Amino acid sequence: MSEAHFDFATFASLDFSKPDQVLAALGVAPRSTEAHVTPVQVPMRDGIRLAADHYAPVTGDSAPTILVRSPYGRGFPYDLIVARVLAGAGYHVLLQSCRGTADSQGELRPMVQEANDGQDTVEWLRSQTWFDGRLGLVGMSYLAHSVYALLEEPPAEVKAAVLVVPPYEFNFMRNGAFTLEETLSWSDLVRRRSPGHEDPLPPDAAQRLPLTAGAELLGPTAPWYAEWISHPEPTDPYWHDYDHHAVLARLTVPTLLIGGTYDAFLPQTVGAFQALQTRGVESALTLGPWVHTDVVGPGAAAMVEETEAWLNGHLRADAAPEPRPTVRLYVHGAEEWRELSELPKADDEWDLRLTASGTLSEAGDESTSVFTYDPADPTPTVGGRRVAPDGGARDNAPREERDDVLVFTTDPLPEAVEIHGNPKLTVGLSSNNAHADLHARLCVVDQNGRSTNFSDAMLRLPVVDEPGAERSIDLTLDFVARKINHGERIRLQISGGSFPEYDRNLGSGEPSATGTTLVSTTHRINHATTRLALPTTQAK
Repeated sequence: MSEAHFDFATFASLDFSKPDQVLAALGVAPRSTEAHVTPVQVPMRDGIRLAADHYAPVTGDSAPTILVRSPYGRGFPYDLIVARVLAGAGYHVLLQSCRGTADSQGELRPMVQEANDGQDTVEWLRSQTWFDGRLGLVGMSYLAHSVYALLEEPPAEVKAAVLVVPPYEFNFMRNGAFTLEETLSWSDLVRRRSPGHEDPLPPDAAQRLPLTAGAELLGPTAPWYAEWISHPEPTDPYWHDYDHHAVLARLTVPTLLIGGTYDAFLPQTVGAFQALQTRGVESALTLGPWVHTDVVGPGAAAMVEETEAWLNGHLRADAAPEPRPTVRLYVHGAEEWRELSELPKADDEWDLRLTASGTLSEAGDESTSVFTYDPADPTPTVGGRRVAPDGGARDNAPREERDDVLVFTTDPLPEAVEIHGNPKLTVGLSSNNAHADLHARLCVVDQNGRSTNFSDAMLRLPVVDEPGAERSIDLTLDFVARKINHGERIRLQISGGSFPEYDRNLGSGEPSATGTTLVSTTHRINHATTRLALPTTQAK
């Protein structure tokens, strides 16, 4: 397992009629992938029929069933690394296309339709002669959200679940800012083409103003996009049906969570694990050095092996769960996997302050730093915790060379330190504009001077009546499992945004969906009231 990003172009030369060849390219150990595949139509309560493929194991014995519900069609990777592998391991697998996707009937209403359709699918399973009453649920990304939706009212037949890069909540107004690139590209991926809207979105789609321009480009093929951008408040009741976090208080089946340290849904993966552990639910967590799509690339072998082992141990009457650590955690910097009984806890908190010379130290000073955010030339996104394939750990020189990014760096560390948990940043901030965002990033600077990101935070600031007054802004950065080695440095970036990961703050106070007027914002950071708290532990 490595941090390298998987190049899906390598699949161009593979023969997909030879599953073992594709599995070998993914690093998945050879196994039987034989199965009898039968197309089926599953009726819903409103008469709509959803298309699915039933993968039947080559066995005469009774076998458990795995349900997988996807909005992305039923081809690669779901057919091979989930359905065929599990059917080859002796399971019935129902791989179903969600309503309004692929060749399933109906209209797609993303996220909000999966609870009822999942329940209706389980009801259909109960009438199948091959269904023996033992059901496992497997899903990754949106497919995992479909699992959470079904578990709001868990069917009695469900005995285990595996959730990979799993969101229990889709609220595209993350911390008040709209996840522009992620939402626009996803909508383009799943929409059904219609006359006049057959082509992919143009490369500059995310750059266009107002945001409704994206809705116009998608047209009637993705009507949900216009709805999303018109509900900018994260607490708007509109988002209630997109949120299944309540299931974490009711879920009781053994649950394996698999996530990535650079995955867009990292906070939800870690949060779900912590919630289940607190309640005493049998659960386990694997957190690898992956971005969102790596679970079907460099992380595929780990995902397949752990999924199969978890299901074998909890769905088969003749098998006990294989011993495994509660937590498998990849620690960046140490470049090693650790097997733990729980997520590591910090021993100490290292407080760092800012100085006028751009250093990050325990002493700090009482000066100030100033930068201006211009929405006409927004601070660019570089890597990070994203769905996009160019996420992850990246060279941050393109950001740090800009005038709208403040940079503060420690001296080379005299000895290694490990950071485990969520860093916290308190910023003493005054701005000349009531409408503004704040973005923070932590990087490790190696001995060659390369700065690589490892934790972020973004916040659309509350609107103030009197701009200019100092206020204290608290940011909680992404979960970290990172060793900073001897001679390396820690760097803090502070800026006014990350575009197009998030929509730019127009600065004008106009509605984000329809506004076009751009107003710059100048921020002043008070070093004396700004503090970075790193949860640290002794380096191993």
